[in-house]
Amino acid sequence: MFPSECVLERRVRSDGAEDLDDTNLPLFILKCKDRKAEGYNDGKDLKIHNNRLKSINIGVRLADAPTAVSYLVILGAPLFAQIDTVDKNVIVISLGFSGDGGRKSYLIYDAVALSLRLIARPENPSWIYTISSSVSIASSCQGDVYALVQTGRLVGVDEGDSLYLWRPSLLLPPWLEKKEPSFPDRRVYDIDTYFSFNGHAYWVDLLWGVSYYSCDALFDDNSAVVQFGFIPLPPETPSYTRNTDRVSQPVAYRNMGVVRDSFIRFVSIDGFQDYVKLKHRTVTVWKLLGHDKGWEKEHELSLKTLWGFQGFGDMPKDLTLMFPHLSANDHDVIYLLLGQYREDRYKWKFIACNPRYLLTVDMQNKVVTSAPLAGLFRDRLLSCGLTESFCEALVPFSDDPVKKQRKRKRR
Repeated sequence: MFPSECVLERRVRSDGAEDLDDTNLPLFILKCKDRKAEGYNDGKDLKIHNNRLKSINIGVRLADAPTAVSYLVILGAPLFAQIDTVDKNVIVISLGFSGDGGRKSYLIYDAVALSLRLIARPENPSWIYTISSSVSIASSCQGDVYALVQTGRLVGVDEGDSLYLWRPSLLLPPWLEKKEPSFPDRRVYDIDTYFSFNGHAYWVDLLWGVSYYSCDALFDDNSAVVQFGFIPLPPETPSYTRNTDRVSQPVAYRNMGVVRDSFIRFVSIDGFQDYVKLKHRTVTVWKLLGHDKGWEKEHELSLKTLWGFQGFGDMPKDLTLMFPHLSANDHDVIYLLLGQYREDRYKWKFIACNPRYLLTVDMQNKVVTSAPLAGLFRDRLLSCGLTESFCEALVPFSDDPVKKQRKRKRR
């Protein structure tokens, strides 16, 4: 039996990495029946990437509970990679192969189709990214139809932001399909996280609000325009300007996501933008009632209260809460990191650094489970549900490269 969800490192390791050594976690391989590289304009380049793809497998070092951190491993090629986004049955990994001079591609795994696609990022020399350089997934209500969406502009062609699409269900090469976004007066200009839910795609600025659109409009071949709406953050939540030189990036103290495929939640930790005494720093969780209905506050939890939860034990009490994550499947649970910080109260500065523990907090039953984080844990995490299709795609990998290497060294 697999856990219903996991907490993943965004960094993806390769089988040549020195830190691919946690054999305490079992290694699984994601089954793949169909592989194809697309979007490389040069025929020789396309052949090279198709050959690379033939040798690649995606492995998962999977913890048996979300309290521990799981991670992905790409076997068969030396590369640098990180997870861009996960949506139900699809994982998108941004990667660069060693020796490619920093050139990036997207590796897309579909657990339903058991397919692996390697596609080039936009390569036109006139292309510039707008709003975000990351790719998002827009998926239908049933999740059976999806598209990768890249926001950008072709200099001299596009007057403003455009949505460039890759839909695996169409035969078009990546990024040839284009839609024009139509925004209301209020919109996001920076995107911290993306997700799809109930037939809509959401772009989240954790300091300002949410822009969203209907995926049906995106997939409508008879319309070139996609209408956006806007959802402000809860009124109790201040909207700050971005100042990452003196305050940690917004994901260090806020997050938003979907819980149990039923509703959207927003979580925020205070004490980053204004001084709050350590023990009074509070995690607040809101639930979205509807696009036009606003937010309902669900939970408030101070660090002092958390100290008294069953399971907190003798963990240090000079560490602060940071990097909140929402459980994908349990509405009572949130994930938090506990770590060190740098603070200057006179010329305000607050930087979260060196997370030490991953906490699984059951807010209803007042129980906390912890796992230590080894070393300087600089990588962002993401929590995601393991769908039935993903679980069926996981097969044990008996030919574990790390264990084999260790056996050879013992000899």
